[in-house]
Amino acid sequence: MNIINKRGLLDLIAACFLIMFFATNALSLTSEISPSRISVTSLYHGSKLVVTGETRPDEEIIIKFSSPESKFDLRKKGKAGGVFWMNIGELEFNHVSDVYLVYATNKIGSILSEKQQEKYSLGYDAFKRLVEVSPVSDESDKVKWVGEFVKFKEKNGIYGIFTDRIETEIKDNKKIYKLKMDWPYQAPPLEYTVSVYSVKDGVVQDYNETSLVVETVGALKFISNMAFNNSSVYGIASLLIAIAAGFIVSVIFKGGGSH
Repeated sequence: MNIINKRGLLDLIAACFLIMFFATNALSLTSEISPSRISVTSLYHGSKLVVTGETRPDEEIIIKFSSPESKFDLRKKGKAGGVFWMNIGELEFNHVSDVYLVYATNKIGSILSEKQQEKYSLGYDAFKRLVEVSPVSDESDKVKWVGEFVKFKEKNGIYGIFTDRIETEIKDNKKIYKLKMDWPYQAPPLEYTVSVYSVKDGVVQDYNETSLVVETVGALKFISNMAFNNSSVYGIASLLIAIAAGFIVSVIFKGGGSH
């Protein structure tokens, strides 16, 4: 009987240790984005976004905004005959995102291993290795044009890597983080993924994913749907609007010239 009681006591102690272990090592990363939907109207010029959450006090935070991978064509410029700069062809980029904005509490290369960077597509080094470009003559040619592609996107405000935007504080043995940012108006209406990673010892410990929906509304949505779903009607409507606008302008100028 004593043996059974001792065994039961040992099992109970072991169970308590397991509960404490899993409670201590439970997934602790949280994240929330506000707003989670952005309405694009005719007066739209970007939006304010806030991403907040908490993690363990000894972990770094990386936040990535991205969209589903797609194909992108970019005109290639060069000197024709060694004299004139002009378009000399097109490059096709595959496995690229319309938006690639990454925010981190430290330089990504210093807190995340190369293998982890590539696994989660975090940082330009990983991004450049994963992108496919054609036609290119060799790897150095690919690196050159991927660099030009990134510069083009950065100029439009939809690509970037930042290490000084996330605010953090330690409270109740937790790291509380907050990112306040301006969502770029150049980003097309899509459903974006907001990925938040907690990092320690060069490895992603945990991550959360939430959606950010950017959508056209009102008259802009009606026009956009017409353009994609009924191009012939859209063409006629555009022509009528142009004629009407020209008529109104001519009336205004005639009225102004008679005085």
